[in-house]
Amino acid sequence: MRIVRWFLAPCALIVSVADLRSQPAEPADLIVHNARVVTLNAKAPTAAAVAVKNGRIVAVGSNEDALARKGPRTRVIDAGGHTLLPGLYDSHVHPLGAALSEASGPLPDLQSLEEVFAFLKKKVAETPEGHWIVIRYAFPTRLKEARFPTKAELDAVAPRHPVLYHAGPAGVANSAALMASGVTRDTPDPPAGRIVRDAKTGEPTGMLRNAYGVLKGVPSDGESLSTGAKRVAVKKLLREYNKLGLTSIADRNAGRDSLDLYLSLQKANDLDIRVNVARSFDPTGSRAAVAQRLDGLAGPDRRGGPTGTGDEWVRIGPIKMFLDGGMLNGTAYMRTPWPKGPTYQVTDDDYRGLLFIPPDQLKMVVEEAARRKWQVTAHCAGEGGMDVLLDAYEFANRVTPIKDLRFCITHANFPSANNLVRCKELGVCADVQPAWLWKDGVTLRRVLGEERTRWFQPYKSWLAHTTIGGGSDHMLRYDSIRSTNPWNPWLGIWVAVTRHTERGDVHQPDECLTREQALRLYTTNNAYLHHEESEKGTLEAGKLGDLIVVDRDILSCPVDDIRETKVLYTVVGGKVVYEAKE
Repeated sequence: MRIVRWFLAPCALIVSVADLRSQPAEPADLIVHNARVVTLNAKAPTAAAVAVKNGRIVAVGSNEDALARKGPRTRVIDAGGHTLLPGLYDSHVHPLGAALSEASGPLPDLQSLEEVFAFLKKKVAETPEGHWIVIRYAFPTRLKEARFPTKAELDAVAPRHPVLYHAGPAGVANSAALMASGVTRDTPDPPAGRIVRDAKTGEPTGMLRNAYGVLKGVPSDGESLSTGAKRVAVKKLLREYNKLGLTSIADRNAGRDSLDLYLSLQKANDLDIRVNVARSFDPTGSRAAVAQRLDGLAGPDRRGGPTGTGDEWVRIGPIKMFLDGGMLNGTAYMRTPWPKGPTYQVTDDDYRGLLFIPPDQLKMVVEEAARRKWQVTAHCAGEGGMDVLLDAYEFANRVTPIKDLRFCITHANFPSANNLVRCKELGVCADVQPAWLWKDGVTLRRVLGEERTRWFQPYKSWLAHTTIGGGSDHMLRYDSIRSTNPWNPWLGIWVAVTRHTERGDVHQPDECLTREQALRLYTTNNAYLHHEESEKGTLEAGKLGDLIVVDRDILSCPVDDIRETKVLYTVVGGKVVYEAKE
């Protein structure tokens, strides 16, 4: 009897499979057909239609394949021959700060010192004496004069108001700001920071490098907004992201408050974009303190870490540290000194920038993170900083292999041939910002010279060694082009293909990417950076139903048309979250 049963079971199985195949497929929720589908899947690179059911792709193929899944409640979109692509992914944004920056009204787009002083004069007229005036993230490389304002120039416009011209880790305070804060020639420099002093008199020049802590009473963005108002502002910004085809973003420096905001939006079904959350991490203290802090990131709800915690809507990414300053304000940690001159108000012969974390401390932190399976990234703008970071990654790798963790370098503006080899050996990736090449390439080449800027964002060389993903570092303003750090992904793709700068020239054309490579920066590569390649980045059955329809074929249109690409539909999980109005 046992033998009979053994023979009967396979027959029953064959019948059940045949029955299943004869049954019609379950109706899709969404079908987009009559499209030129670019799947970015090497096994099936093109198709005509895509169908989505329960948030995931169920068919990529011919119009007939997809339309066979049409049911009475299926939404069917005729793409009219337009191009259909995977949803785009920005590897580096700061949504909370960007959203709150204009919650009280639009910010000025200052493009010259003349405009800076005119704006300051207006603020003086409407601000009570003694109250702070802060101009935030106004990078000197982007001004016509390509330099910081001086303390004397700020004093001339605002003699009785404390003023801070803020440009990231470095900025200039006027005399009233220094006086209100009690900053004198005798004030000690803060840890890892510097109050720049006149070489002859010893008096503060107004330039502060990683030293804003000495100022007293500086207001923060959005500090008076309610939680509800912050939610409204963030939702508004995320809708703007959808309009340009973004279906996923990475918040690259999130505290627990930001994570909780995303989770609350998800719970209320108000989240129409997927968020990978890099947890901001303080690297100071003893080994025991660092270990306790890493373990504490998970929080009582266990939703704060480690890397990979979460679901397809809100997922925890790496810990994020700040290793050095920035290239746009003259604080990136370089191998050789920054040139002296007015752009960054450098007066010392041996000034190399700022390193915020001692190398031995960094090694310890990275080791402890690797032991806990945290992915690690660090803001690292200068080539000297990259040397220190890769030393720490190599050290940790000897204790706990890191290749599968995909450690990352954030910005990674100046790699060298040797460091690219080191990245390949360790499996280290990078998130890069093509818009910086467009905005700042000319000034940096003038200040640093041709030899050093040969290695400024060399995308082709990067891809010969490891994976890089495209991001914006969006900080301020909603406008995708005029924002501080433009976040328009089509601009980023165009820059990666052409290496054009805003002022008209081409920087290192040998490092240009193909169009498909540039598109992959914002799709497959970013999915890989965040351990999400099984879910995102290509159009394949089983993956998330995130896709966009655009008005042109970016793989064959005139190259300068790429940056003008318009999105017709943005779909997240099979739901149309943006539709262009005719």
